[in-house]
Amino acid sequence: MKEILDNPQQIWQSQPVEGTKMSVEAIRLRAGKFERTVSHRNLRESILALGIIILFADFFRTSHDVAYRVTWGLFIAGAIWLIVQLYRRGSPKAMPADLGRSTCLEFFRSELERQRDLLKDYWTWYIVPLFPGYVALHVAYVQSFPRAHRWLGLGVIDLSFVGMFFILWKLNLHAARCLERSIDELNAATGGDNR
Repeated sequence: MKEILDNPQQIWQSQPVEGTKMSVEAIRLRAGKFERTVSHRNLRESILALGIIILFADFFRTSHDVAYRVTWGLFIAGAIWLIVQLYRRGSPKAMPADLGRSTCLEFFRSELERQRDLLKDYWTWYIVPLFPGYVALHVAYVQSFPRAHRWLGLGVIDLSFVGMFFILWKLNLHAARCLERSIDELNAATGGDNR
């Protein structure tokens, strides 16, 4: 302790640090960048879902088997639901221009939290709508293939779906953790404005 008291630099460095205050402009810049990132994510996800809709619509059009037509129809409905939910629940909100610093900060924090919660709730709005198509694909596949080849094909289908959903789950979880870190950094950078 005596060594610290003898060294003014160590005294200065060991002092508690108050939270730095972010300016309204800095908050607006971060919020604007976040809004663009979310908009790009929504566009990317929508294009992917639209590709699935087009592919399955072609399968639906060319299929003569009722079970497969039901399957493709369910996947199309699930992909449409996914897009609707993404825009209904995940569209970024633009920060109003007339907000003060604390209201600006509160708005940005709530947007980060809303997007984090959307990603954590990924199963309910992303996986569940596609699940009926997945089940219908099993039924259609079992009805159309001989017993000898059935289980190998179902195994490939299951591994593909489970692998894809696992990867998407991990990506969404990672993104939710990144948003949580951003919320923590925002709270730390704003000192006494924490909730």
